[in-house]
Order: sequence, then C-alpha cells, then structure tokens
Amino acid sequence: MDKKFRKFKVAFCLNIILIVLGIIGAVFSFKENQFVMFKYYTQDSNFLGLLSSILFVITGISSLKAGKVKTVEFVSKLRFMAVCCMCLTFLVVIFVLIPIAGFDWTCWYLFKGSSLFYHTLCPIIGFVSFAAFEDVVNLRFANACFNAIPTVIYAIITITLNALYIIDGPYAFLKVHEQSILMSVIWFILIVGGSWLIAILIYLLKKKNLKVN
Repeated sequence: MDKKFRKFKVAFCLNIILIVLGIIGAVFSFKENQFVMFKYYTQDSNFLGLLSSILFVITGISSLKAGKVKTVEFVSKLRFMAVCCMCLTFLVVIFVLIPIAGFDWTCWYLFKGSSLFYHTLCPIIGFVSFAAFEDVVNLRFANACFNAIPTVIYAIITITLNALYIIDGPYAFLKVHEQSILMSVIWFILIVGGSWLIAILIYLLKKKNLKVN
C-alpha cells in the first residue's frame, strides 16, 4: 500500500466523521433556530462542508475497492472551497464574535449546542483532513481566489436584506443601520479579505504538502 493511498484512507475516515458531526450539528441547529438557521454563515458554510464530505465519501468508495486513489476534480475543489469557508467561520468566532460578546461567552460560542460542531469540531477536523490527507487535482492559485465567492455572495445578500429591514444581523457587523457606512465598508473588506487570505494560505500549505508527497 503506497503512502498516497494510506493518506486517502485517513481522509476517507475523517470525512465519515465529518458527515456524522455535520448531521448532528444540523439537528441542533434546527432545534435552536428552525429554518432561520440558513441566515447564518456558520450553518451555510458547514452545510457546504457536509455536502462536500458526502460527495468525497461517495466518490471515494471506488478508490477503496480499487486500492488506488481516484480523485474527482470537482469534489476536491469543492472540498477546498468548503474548508476555506469553515475556517473563516472558526476564525471569525475566535477573533470577532467572542471579543464583541465578551470572553465570558467563549464556552458558549465554542462548545454549546450546534456551536460545538459548527464552530469548533467540523472546521478543525475539516482543515486537518484537507490540508494533510486529501488529494487535489489541478490545484491552481485561481481556485483560492474563487473560494471567496460564497462569502462575497453571502455578504452582499445579508447586507442588502439588512439595509431593507428584512432581516436583522444575524451578526453585529452586518447591522448597517446601527453603524456608519464607513464601518460597514471596513467590515466587508475585513471579512471578505480575510476569506481570500485564508484561501491563499491554505492553498500555499496544500501546494507544499502535495510537493512533499
């Protein structure tokens, strides 16, 4: 058994774990917010992660049977995008939401209900699986740039809905009527720019990992 196939088997197992954790997180999310949960970037990014893990496992079954890695390019690129989005969720929680709410809320944001799965476990396990064990076909810098598209779309939609008084938040930095236009622009640049930076860093890490192996 070659090293590449051994790593694939680890990734396969980790993605099964991600599916289980993702489903549990979805159940908690629905109990907490019902269908309103879809307005949260946390849930949206993790549902994308759940979908990518399901596709990874389904397409990976043939590799297990053949004893050889047969990476599907679309799935590997979707995994890259999903992991970037989930990592943004994790970092926003750590560096934005917790400081804004107060550090007394740390346990709630990281370990309470769906947060345990969608703020902590899924982003961390997803990152480890993709960065260290998953194969990617034709990985290019453009893929890292494209990975910010879901964040841009989410930001534009939620900011517009906030401006039209259709929704409130769901995050403090999206409440355009409670802050200046300049502050809203700054937050947009920080979050979207952060998503691009995360994608680029993961891209560089993955490229280095692929060269080593």
